[in-house]
Amino acid sequence: MGNPGINTDLLKYVARSLEEEEEFHFLRFERLQRTNIVAQQLELFELKLKFENAQDVSADDLDDLKHTLKDYVTAIRDYEFFRSRKSVATEHMNQRRFLLQAFFQPRFGSGDVFWSHYAYYDEGTPKIDPFRAFLMRKLPVYFTYSEDERSARGLEYEEGKEPKDVSSFVDHLARFLIAITGGLFLIVPMLIMAIEASPKKSLITVSLAVFLFALALSFGVRSSNVEALVSTATYAAVLVVFVGTNSGDGGTVAAASNSTMAS
Repeated sequence: MGNPGINTDLLKYVARSLEEEEEFHFLRFERLQRTNIVAQQLELFELKLKFENAQDVSADDLDDLKHTLKDYVTAIRDYEFFRSRKSVATEHMNQRRFLLQAFFQPRFGSGDVFWSHYAYYDEGTPKIDPFRAFLMRKLPVYFTYSEDERSARGLEYEEGKEPKDVSSFVDHLARFLIAITGGLFLIVPMLIMAIEASPKKSLITVSLAVFLFALALSFGVRSSNVEALVSTATYAAVLVVFVGTNSGDGGTVAAASNSTMAS
C-alpha cells in the first residue's frame, strides 16, 4: 500500500471538478510548448549542417534524424491541438489560477507556477446563428433548455448558465420572429412610399430599407456571401418594382386630373 496522504490534493481537486464543473480546464503551458519546439529546431539545425557536409551517413545518424523529425512534428501537432482548444475567458483566468493555488501551492513553496493560458475541450458545439444565440442568452433558462439538455446538465440549468443546444421553443420563436421581420421589411417601406408618394421620398425609402435589410441579414442570420447578395438583390428588386408601379399610377392619376380640368 502507498503512503497515506500522498496525492490527496490531486484526488480532491479531481473530485471537486467532477462535482462542480462541466468542462475540465487545463493549462496550455505556452512557454514550455514553444521552448520544446525551438529546442528541437536547434537539434535539426545541427543535423542539417551535419548531413550537408557529410560524404556518407551511418545507420545511427539516420535513426537519430528519423526520431528527431518525428518528435518535432509531434511537438508541432501538440501545440496546434492546445492552440485550437477554446480559451477560458480573461475574467475567469484568475479564478482558475487561484483554484489551482488553493490545492497545489504547498507543492511549489512560494513560487507562482500557475500563470498560463487556460483552455478547455469544447465538444463540437454546433454553430448557432447570432439571432438564436441572442435569444438563448436573454430568455429564461426554462425556455432555452431542451428536455434532454435539462436532464444532462442539471447543475448548469439550476445555476442559469447558457445552454449549448438550441431548444425547440427558441428555434420556433426565432423562425416566427424572422418571418414577421421579413414581412415588415416589405410592408413598412411600401406604406411609407404609398402615403403622399413622391419620387424623392420613394428613392430615399428604398435606399434606407435595403441598407437596413443588408445590415440585419449580415449580423442577424448566418448566411454565405452568395446568399446574402442574392437575398439583398431580390429584396431591392421587389421594392424597385413597387416604386415603378407606384410612379406609374401617380402619372396616370395626374394625367386624368389634368384632362378633367382642361375639359
